[in-house]
Amino acid sequence: MKNLFGCVLLMLAACTPDQPARLTPERKVQLEQFQLIYAPGDMPVETPLVLRLNTGNEAVTAVRGHIVGKTMYMGKIPLQFSLNGQHWQAELMLGACSEPKMQWQLTIEVTYASGQQVRLQDLFYSRWP
Repeated sequence: MKNLFGCVLLMLAACTPDQPARLTPERKVQLEQFQLIYAPGDMPVETPLVLRLNTGNEAVTAVRGHIVGKTMYMGKIPLQFSLNGQHWQAELMLGACSEPKMQWQLTIEVTYASGQQVRLQDLFYSRWP
């Protein structure tokens, strides 16, 4: 009877569905005088993602950017930023590759009202969900 009970417990444990991966709500990075927010912070692939750039009181007229894979070539992902209240925001989706943890490079160009431009860069990792 003990062996039967143990087998039933083992089968129940084996049939328990995997728990969904927990998402890190957001990750904040300071890039010069700007704050960049990745949401969700652990950047799962094939999932809608949001980048927010807080410019504070700076007179910014445009923000452009792109992402390229560092671990593996995945093409160039253009980012379309739009002003959303007090911050600039872009939505994107990262593709999955053969690496469960992939390194990416984000490049953002900020244009001030004066015409001056600043280039910001950050490295981050994505993960499989």
